[in-house]
Amino acid sequence: MELSPDNMAEAHMTRPAQTSTDRTHQSAVALGQSIHAAVTRGLVVGRRVKIGLVRGIVIGYNIARRGRFPGLRYPLLVKTELGTAKFGLDEVIPA
Repeated sequence: MELSPDNMAEAHMTRPAQTSTDRTHQSAVALGQSIHAAVTRGLVVGRRVKIGLVRGIVIGYNIARRGRFPGLRYPLLVKTELGTAKFGLDEVIPA
């Protein structure tokens, strides 16, 4: 279809739009990939880990999609003697 002032509105109406469902699905897929990367590295629930000099244990995965500490960047929930916190894959090593 060649665009002209007469059919421009029609062209915009036939263009596929990204829906919020698409974005939600993409977000869920990315979050799943982040958690899968943690599991692939051996950072599974019950695994003892170190964050610097602090020892801890993986107690779960952060599935939050929003907020200061989203699961995409901080997929691990780790319990330490200092408390429970969310960590990124680059912050934690197996103990």
